[in-house]
Amino acid sequence: MLERLKTGLTTFKEVTYKKYERLYHDLEQTQDPHTLFIACSDSRVSPDMLLDSDPGEVFTIRNIANTIPAYEVSQNDITTVSSIEYAIEVLGVEEVIVCGHSNCGGCAAALQGPKKLDQLPYTQHYLKPLECVKEKIEAKQTDMDERSKARLMEKMNVIEQVEHLKSYPQIQERLKRGELEIEGWYYDIKSGSVSVYDESSDSFCVSDEYQNVH
Repeated sequence: MLERLKTGLTTFKEVTYKKYERLYHDLEQTQDPHTLFIACSDSRVSPDMLLDSDPGEVFTIRNIANTIPAYEVSQNDITTVSSIEYAIEVLGVEEVIVCGHSNCGGCAAALQGPKKLDQLPYTQHYLKPLECVKEKIEAKQTDMDERSKARLMEKMNVIEQVEHLKSYPQIQERLKRGELEIEGWYYDIKSGSVSVYDESSDSFCVSDEYQNVH
């Protein structure tokens, strides 16, 4: 075991666990998270730190480029779909957040095209659904520099995955009944800012601005 991991375990047991000991006792038999947070597996994205959440508050799904298969191809990613199903049907979360981020390797790879992933066949197959996002960008934003195109890819991917999530009948029913909210977030690693997608303006607003508007 890496020395850093040993130190981390010791700190958890002697400091972090002690701080939340009563809460962990309460959570031993059950959990009641209010939010499902779907994020990228990127090591720089830490949902607990981003949300400043306590244990038991947030149910988390993480995968490459925070992807969600559309309902008609849901069998393509049983792990993600079953986790969403559990969060919605069993845990009864009140909100779902799909969070993308800056400098996303998965989005960059999808933007470069499948040939760039010849040495990573599983990743190549996994990222195929993002080709439609790439095509939308290339059709309308041909004069953009590569950095701007990459950022647009990351944001449009969030919007695409939110739409995929809304394609599920059980999600649609809860949205109609006002029992569920869905948001698309974009986390900028360098600045620490989070932008929230506003469907009415088709744009991402910094979280403080979004809260003032809504």
